[in-house]
Amino acid sequence: MKKKIKCILFDLDGTLINSGPDLLEALNHTLIKNNLQKINSSYLGNLVGGGAAAMLERGYKYFNKTIEPNELPLLVKQFLDFYYKNCSIKTKPYKGVLETLENLSLNNYTLAVCTNKSQRLADKVLKELKLEKFFKLILGSSEKLKLKPDSEMLDFSLKYLNFIPEESIMVGDSSNDILPSKRLKINSIFVKYGYGDCLNLKPTFKIESISEIQECIKKLNT
Repeated sequence: MKKKIKCILFDLDGTLINSGPDLLEALNHTLIKNNLQKINSSYLGNLVGGGAAAMLERGYKYFNKTIEPNELPLLVKQFLDFYYKNCSIKTKPYKGVLETLENLSLNNYTLAVCTNKSQRLADKVLKELKLEKFFKLILGSSEKLKLKPDSEMLDFSLKYLNFIPEESIMVGDSSNDILPSKRLKINSIFVKYGYGDCLNLKPTFKIESISEIQECIKKLNT
């Protein structure tokens, strides 16, 4: 059977890796440094997503406080300095990720990461978790491309890897992943176990476990 799907793009946080515990550690480090208290891990799902600034703003809102615009750059620096040093202490791949990446690689699918996480953090955490070897491209955030949900990062990834949308799938845990996929007419898979939601968008598939990706690909290839 000739494969229609040849390229799979993955979001990172909430899709391939459970990075929430280390992100919470970085947030709590920053809160304590600025005379606030720790936030319990039970509130984690309400904090993650959107980057350091968004997490900090949600953290401050938890204590009914707001961050002054002139304070934010220092807080972000404190957060990122701590997180960079500790980004893979508690972070782990989700169940089934390693096996799924191995199987997809063995079946000659081209795999890439397309994440709003900064380039240096994406590179570091994937290297430390020994996942980088599976990917032909690891694309993190930079000043060169607009972040998801803009379609620039996905579009760049496909052009860099030399695939067309019809040959590709985007896998993610957020509307930030599904929306640009729809704009570019890329098939999309929403993972239900992550941090985000797909709002009222309709991905091609919704899955409970990353191992279900291979069944989704079979359906698209028939």
